Amino acid sequence: MRAAESQAKRRAIVENLVFCLFAVIFLCGLCGCSVVRYFQPEQCPREELSASYDQTALKTSSTLDVLGKIQSLEHELLSQSDVIVASSGQNKNGYRTWFTMVAFDEHTMVAKRKYFFLVDERAKISPTKLKRFLAAPKQGLVFDSHVVLETEVLAKPYATEEAGQIAILKQVAESLRKDIDELSGNTDGPSQGNKMLTVSGLLMNQLFETVLLELNKSPVLAKRLSSKSGVGFNHISFDRGNIRMVVEDDIVTVEIGLGLFM
Repeated sequence: MRAAESQAKRRAIVENLVFCLFAVIFLCGLCGCSVVRYFQPEQCPREELSASYDQTALKTSSTLDVLGKIQSLEHELLSQSDVIVASSGQNKNGYRTWFTMVAFDEHTMVAKRKYFFLVDERAKISPTKLKRFLAAPKQGLVFDSHVVLETEVLAKPYATEEAGQIAILKQVAESLRKDIDELSGNTDGPSQGNKMLTVSGLLMNQLFETVLLELNKSPVLAKRLSSKSGVGFNHISFDRGNIRMVVEDDIVTVEIGLGLFM
């Protein structure tokens, strides 16, 4: 009898918890509150981490504009050279690493390249799919960039449209590598911040190599880079990934998502 009563009480507690859980989800849907913030207070939402990236406008934002915004979180580390500034961070368990980096024109000192990177080894929610918040933690990576293209890249004649797309993507990859190398070689900057940038840069180098290898094997895929769905590819660590690239005038936008963030 006591065993039956105990089991009934446990069942009632579980039912109440389930009811409360769905009530919270329902209210969040009505009020527009963030499920990420509510269930994961120790994890900053992506929007907060990328705020300085989103607020930086190419050809407009100056060094003073960016420096006033880029180190917005107390636990972020600042690295800078004469024409590049970056803010990098990592959570206390080391599972989550991110950086925002902006490079300036050496003559006008306005932003000409910007990057945002986030890798989460225990991501619990996709940035756009709230229905996954109860799923088991998975790896996820996000990379966004805006780059003002060099004149010679735009003016150069290419044999095919696909060859031109691949050349532009190569320039983005090369620009990112050079910008990170410049900060990593700056001994005046915080060494820990440079170390995080270096490791993140190596991961992105490997990622771009994977994508470019796929495009070189099947150049026709390059035409789909600017489509809404972009181009999917396999990745050795994150299983699946997706890349999208759009060129408007002389500015190229590259967006990459891997794993849970795909």
